[in-house]
Amino acid sequence: MKKQALQIGVFFLSLLLSVPLMARDLSLDQAVRQAKERTGGRVISAETLERDGRRTHNIRILTDEGKLRRLRIDAGGERRKGNRR
Repeated sequence: MKKQALQIGVFFLSLLLSVPLMARDLSLDQAVRQAKERTGGRVISAETLERDGRRTHNIRILTDEGKLRRLRIDAGGERRKGNRR
């Protein structure tokens, strides 16, 4: 009986751990920090916009090479698009 209860507990724990962490919202501050870590540049501007019911963080970064880089990071935590200029 104890072994079966342990197996059920392990099963439910594995289900819980398999839920993606992306489900939580990513704040603008967290997105800016993430963008700085990825590029190593200086943040010029950052804003959160909503389009089609989805929140997106738009971040403009000036790289060490002097190029402007624009990143769009989904507020759910998933990177959507990054363009280099």
